[in-house]
Amino acid sequence: MNKRNIVLLFVFAALLGCFFQYTRLDSFLHLGAVQNQRTAEQTEQAPWQDADTIERDHYVIVYDPTDVPSMYSRHNVERMLTEQKKSFESYAFYDAVTIPAATRGIIVTTGRLGMVASMENVLDYVRNGGTALLTQHVDPREGEPMGSDVLQAFGIASVGGDVEASGVQFLTNFVIGAKGQKFEKGSVYSTTAKDITLTPNSEVEAESVTGLPLVWGHGYGDGKIYAYNGVERDDKTNEGFLAAMIAHCGTEAIYPVVGVKLFFIDDFPAPTPEGDFSKIYDETGLSTADFYRQEWWPWMLDNAKRFGIKYTGLIIETYGDQVHGPFHELSGRSARDNVVIYGRELLKAGGELGLHGYNHQSLAVAGYNQDKLGYVPWDSEQDMIDAMKELHRYVKSLYPDYEFRVYVPPSDILSPEGYDAVKRAVPTVNIMASLYDGLPSEKAFYQDYKRNADGSYEIPRISSGYVPDSFMRWSVYSLINHLGIFSHFVHPDEMFYEESKDKSWADMKTGLTAFLDEMETHFPWLTPVTASESTPYFDDFFDLDYRVVRQPEFLEIHAWNHRGEARFLLRSDKVLDRAENCTADVVDDGAYLVRMTGDSARLYWR
Repeated sequence: MNKRNIVLLFVFAALLGCFFQYTRLDSFLHLGAVQNQRTAEQTEQAPWQDADTIERDHYVIVYDPTDVPSMYSRHNVERMLTEQKKSFESYAFYDAVTIPAATRGIIVTTGRLGMVASMENVLDYVRNGGTALLTQHVDPREGEPMGSDVLQAFGIASVGGDVEASGVQFLTNFVIGAKGQKFEKGSVYSTTAKDITLTPNSEVEAESVTGLPLVWGHGYGDGKIYAYNGVERDDKTNEGFLAAMIAHCGTEAIYPVVGVKLFFIDDFPAPTPEGDFSKIYDETGLSTADFYRQEWWPWMLDNAKRFGIKYTGLIIETYGDQVHGPFHELSGRSARDNVVIYGRELLKAGGELGLHGYNHQSLAVAGYNQDKLGYVPWDSEQDMIDAMKELHRYVKSLYPDYEFRVYVPPSDILSPEGYDAVKRAVPTVNIMASLYDGLPSEKAFYQDYKRNADGSYEIPRISSGYVPDSFMRWSVYSLINHLGIFSHFVHPDEMFYEESKDKSWADMKTGLTAFLDEMETHFPWLTPVTASESTPYFDDFFDLDYRVVRQPEFLEIHAWNHRGEARFLLRSDKVLDRAENCTADVVDDGAYLVRMTGDSARLYWR
């Protein structure tokens, strides 16, 4: 080898050594810095100048002030109509009510039909082409006459005693996307119903898995009555039934939706467990780290492409149980590199990075089921603040130009002190994402979808896991029909959980693939977004106002206070001929997703 080649070899070795040394420095992580810019706001539109000349869709609610389920049902109906920007008047069942001819629907939230003072007015309204809803099972009581003529008007031939109705199956597309679906295994839907027999001309929309009618429609004169055979539940899963019932009031029923699809990955990126996990090694022959790198993550990325998903990943700095300061970086170089490598790949796939915790100890003082979960309670809010500040310092050292806006509490537990600590430690966080519903005994942080006065958002998750059970699937269908939102989450290490001991990795892959395929098949109209990307869609939903003009030849929509798209679900028996200044995509038989960016649009019927 001549002197020139020796010099070149030496220079090459020196440059290579400098490169590897550089990769050990955090400055290497800042190359090609990624950001998380806010979506530019569009110009707000002025209200329609003739808005005051057109009434909102109007409903009459009849309730029993002495019955808790009836009052709860009334509250839920009023809340849903308010969300949908519709008007209503509520009356106690002993009030005499005059029903305006322009009323879109009458909603009776008590099954004590014989005690409704204005029942004859209700039936006259339906006979003349109106729609009435019954949101509680019929409730015959001693001394309260319920004539057979009233029962038959509601499609009921006879009424027996109370029965428990478990599971639900749909015979029609009364609930959008649910025709032919059965929800029976796992933690199933259940309600207290009446053992009833329907009249021959009643059409069952949904029934229990044993064939007991749960929802049916019955033509009466020129109008129709829809009835629910159950009681108002203390969870939120009746919302799908209620949204569907309201959407069947009158012709060309329309209401706004958000129209988004979210997918969270909790504990990712995070320190990867070292060594072998026997269950994974026996099935795949891979160490835990190699399983994440070679099997789980490539499969998740493939799902994102295949099913149109944008991941919001939630970062954990360490899996220690420290709850007293001072807090320091503990995970070492390998964990830092994982956060960068996996994080950049998630961002490249169109995802977002959010925060999950300094560690996986839920930010809550004692009394939040920490003993059940094996967690350590925090003694002070200041320790929570200091831990979140360390997490923020850590992630900013890896992504200095990135703004972290999303926080998901570990195990979905967050006390008021923890909520405040997150906001104080990381002021850029403006999205809290925990759970939409669950058992109070779990002491989780349950949220409604809302925008707070300070401009922050509550964007909870509705479903979770690789193999969602039937109850969870029904909750998804329910929320999509109610608000047009799909929000799911998984953990990368769920195959290690005790709850997953009877499921192989192959089972979990099959389960999630089937679930995502089901969602894409039935609800392809949902827009995939990250948590931060969803906020303009929520803004449009929260701020939107609109009026509807119905003519025999067309439906006209005037909408304002939306900066992007105004989105509506429309139910109609009419066949669409063409759409003007909007799009109207078929989402089910007789159901459309209407999207408009301007201030007015028309749908013309054949």
